[in-house]
Amino acid sequence: MTSNNDMAQAAYAIGRRYEMGDGVVTDLASAARFYRQAALRGSPEAQHALGFLHATGQGVARNSELAVSWLRAAAERGHAEAQHNLGVMYAEGRGVGVDYSEAVQWFYRAAMNGCSHARAWLALQPEGSVTVGD
Repeated sequence: MTSNNDMAQAAYAIGRRYEMGDGVVTDLASAARFYRQAALRGSPEAQHALGFLHATGQGVARNSELAVSWLRAAAERGHAEAQHNLGVMYAEGRGVGVDYSEAVQWFYRAAMNGCSHARAWLALQPEGSVTVGD
């Protein structure tokens, strides 16, 4: 019997192939459909990918609120790139109100989980301007 996790991984892998054009013609709408299947099964990689597509309007209608929802789902499961991208959404007020404090929290989590983009963002902030609460 195939597990939910196996099905999520398979759907994510197919979505990735469609996104990258790996052995198939690049088709972002198909990628989004497969990512959604995997995301609904709890795959943080697919949740991040689907959130990113919604944030950028690639293969799906641009929808910042939906992007934030999917990015948050992945970020709360420890996905570093999703944490970074959720920080961007808060910093820019996309799909949520601008909330610098919340942005910093997500950038910090992403940096602690190895995201070089988040580390770079934090390093560019003026000294003393970034504080991380409990």
